[in-house]
Amino acid sequence: MNPTTKQLQQIYSLSFSVNAASGLSWKQSDCTSGMKEMQAYVTKVSEQVLANTQSLIGHWESIWGPIVFANDSTSVSVHADNTMGMYYNAEENLIVIAIAGTNVNSPYGWFVEDFSVNKTHAWELITGVPNSGNIANGTYTGLTILREMVNEKKETLIDTLQQFLQSNSELKNVAIAVAGHSLGGALSPTLALFLADTKEQWDPKKQTLIGAFPTAGPTPGDEAFAAYYEKQIKAKNIYYLSQHNALDIVPHAWAKADLAKIPTIYNAYIKPPSDANPSETLTGTMATVAALNALSAKNIAGVPVNRYKQIVPSTVLQGTFNTSVDDKVIKKLKYIRLVLPLALGKYAAYLRNLVRFAAQAGYQHVSAYYPMLHIEDFMNVFKKILDENKPSDQVVLQPYEYAVRDIAKVDLQKIDETALELANDTH
Repeated sequence: MNPTTKQLQQIYSLSFSVNAASGLSWKQSDCTSGMKEMQAYVTKVSEQVLANTQSLIGHWESIWGPIVFANDSTSVSVHADNTMGMYYNAEENLIVIAIAGTNVNSPYGWFVEDFSVNKTHAWELITGVPNSGNIANGTYTGLTILREMVNEKKETLIDTLQQFLQSNSELKNVAIAVAGHSLGGALSPTLALFLADTKEQWDPKKQTLIGAFPTAGPTPGDEAFAAYYEKQIKAKNIYYLSQHNALDIVPHAWAKADLAKIPTIYNAYIKPPSDANPSETLTGTMATVAALNALSAKNIAGVPVNRYKQIVPSTVLQGTFNTSVDDKVIKKLKYIRLVLPLALGKYAAYLRNLVRFAAQAGYQHVSAYYPMLHIEDFMNVFKKILDENKPSDQVVLQPYEYAVRDIAKVDLQKIDETALELANDTH
């Protein structure tokens, strides 16, 4: 499997397209209607994307999903914790399995899948392959969800994949690209390896070639898992192309040395106060909680140890610090000292830097990838479709605004208005 530039654009476009439900939620009073509405929304968006982007990515048909999963599907308000879809392009003889990233309003996605890294699961217990290392508990949870998700016919993705190959027995060398961004960047290589390790069960005629195409992903497992994975790459049992932005903090998780670089990643652009300790940049954030969780991971003997390691090789994309986003945040934070309690006024500089850090992290983790992956035109069409179908009662923020809200706990939509009101009151 050696994808062309055109195929890479197709793969990454479909990878991002399954994030249609991000930031949205559906109310339900009967334990079922919200889930049905959410699934119908995601299906409708997918159908429109495939129909309206043929000039950009060619003709694709959905052969499974996209399907949404909610851990608490009977709550009064539901959102997508995971989404996955599978598509086929006959001209390219290519199947893309696209896995969504973390939904910004999914605590389950954040804390149960992304940040649950203080214990691991043996890959051998999942696939039966000995000496194959361990994956993070959150990765294991996410993989289990993906394997068990079913469509309206109660068929899993692998069931449908097997049936597709059986129904098209004349097809040879069908390339299967498993792709995902962020959380999908950890789950896509893991699912791809699962498919490779269990290939005899669902592809006995050896019709397929498997590849993993993660972007912006944290490491899914430990150094032994990475070593096993790299052996499979070398043996050409799986094709692997991982790409990440050098200014994105997420791919720095969870190896200890990489985690240590996060607090100072933007120091060339966001100067810390003269008396600041680098670690204070992220004090109180979700990122800190997750990092400490990783650093306190225990081995079998119960001794704290961090053995997480990224799979190599990984292609580094050189991002650019977004001064436009930074300027917007600085402008909104002009009067930040006024909205803080008097006793906390001296910490205004820290909070200002934390908000700027979060905004940049949000941009670098999402929007910065569109030009680097050459999918800007696709994403413009995708965004238009989302705007046209978005539930009228919901507001969707920019990625950097979500990051500021979730990391720094600051609502940029309100803080400047409140601050200006207070500023006027003092004059």
